[in-house]
Amino acid sequence: MPSFRTIALPLALGALTAGTPIFAQDGRGAGDDPCAGNTVGVCNINDGTGGSTFTDGSLPTPAEDRRGVFITQVGATNRAEARQTGSNSFARIAQSGDVNEADVGQSDGRHFAIVAQDGDENIARVGQEGPGQTVAMLAQQGDSNVADISQNENGSLYSAVAASQTGSDNLLNLVQDGSDNQATLTQNGDGNAMTATQLGAGNRLEWTQDGSGLFDLEITQDGGQAMQVTQTNTGGGN
Repeated sequence: MPSFRTIALPLALGALTAGTPIFAQDGRGAGDDPCAGNTVGVCNINDGTGGSTFTDGSLPTPAEDRRGVFITQVGATNRAEARQTGSNSFARIAQSGDVNEADVGQSDGRHFAIVAQDGDENIARVGQEGPGQTVAMLAQQGDSNVADISQNENGSLYSAVAASQTGSDNLLNLVQDGSDNQATLTQNGDGNAMTATQLGAGNRLEWTQDGSGLFDLEITQDGGQAMQVTQTNTGGGN
């Protein structure tokens, strides 16, 4: 099965260490590396100290069984909501800025999600369900970005996504419905759009947009497909 090259999402969220530190609610103190000791094997968001990033090549599952909901918000009029059915899932939300919204819903199997937003008026929605395991890492930095991720894992393996939007007015939508699907989605710039659907089993997608006004290719994979796409421009549409 093909695997991704090594990746690192660009969001450090150092601003969130002012005031209440990220991850303090789960027993870690200010300045602790949230990825230390493989406590979060898929961890990609550090606490501003230059700690670990998730650079394992293909997308791994968390190395340790972690459960619960942990939320940190710094700014005004932010909203965060997490809903879990069962006792086997983990959700962490960190937001810095104003009028951001984050929503995580996890049901049935063993699911893992980390959402980080730094800026204003960003919206992030993650839905994870199915009897299997899903992993979602989402980072947005800038203003007025929107990301929707839906994962359904119905097999004995796991599905995973690492998604990043840096800039303003970007749109990202991913649906994973099947088993053993993985996607790495990255947008850098303004006004970009990205829609991806993975159906069936064993799909791999690495999609990068660098520039502004890049068109949505609306990629659909239906079982055992591997694809790597890069879009670039200097702004003003492609």
